[in-house]
Formats: sequence, C-alpha cells, structure tokens
Amino acid sequence: MDYQATEKLQLNAGVVYNKAEDTWDWDFAERDSLIFTSATGVVTGANTGYDTWDQNDDMDTYSDLSYEQYQFTVGGTYNFTPFCYTTASVTYDVFDSGEEYVYGDEDGDAYYGYLGFGYRF
Repeated sequence: MDYQATEKLQLNAGVVYNKAEDTWDWDFAERDSLIFTSATGVVTGANTGYDTWDQNDDMDTYSDLSYEQYQFTVGGTYNFTPFCYTTASVTYDVFDSGEEYVYGDEDGDAYYGYLGFGYRF
C-alpha cells in the first residue's frame, strides 16, 4: 500500500504471508538404485556417493515441510528536490516452522531495515 502524505513524502507499507506444507513418504528399498557416471562411463551402482540405505531412509524423518512466514514492512521516501531524495524502510519477519527441517528447528524472527540516499538524473 502506498500513500502520498505530502507533495514530497510518500509512505508505504506491506504484508506478506507464506504457508507451505508437504511430506516425503517413501522407503529407499522401494525405488530403483541410482547409477553414478563419470566422463569415462558408469562408476558403480547403489552404494556410491549419497545413494546409501542409511542416508536415504533418514530423509523421511527430516524432510517433511511445514512452515508459516509473516513479514511486515513500513517505509517511505522523502524528496528534498526533484532530483535528490532519501528512502527508509524497516521489516519485521517471523518464521514459524511446524516441525524441524533439514537444518533443525528454524523458528525465529528478525528485524532489518535500510536507509538510502539517491540522486535522479
């Protein structure tokens, strides 16, 4: 949302909401094994690289996706002259993870902002 407060001052605000949910349900033994290749041809089969029973069966325990994100921003621009201006903004961001994901518990919040000066030519 933008609001022209005065001839020189424009204010703005915004809200963003994200929601994601998904699951990863499969058993390593139920799928075909991967074949890893190199420039010279096939290297080997299922026990190469990341294609191992213990690593891939763990995916089901940490790869379910469930989170909500809220982001609130307010800011404005002030025009000193038609060519010179300053702009500022502050954002509050909340990330609420429904369950631990690949890197663990990702819940948290943050404040961040910017202040800038510009010249139009």
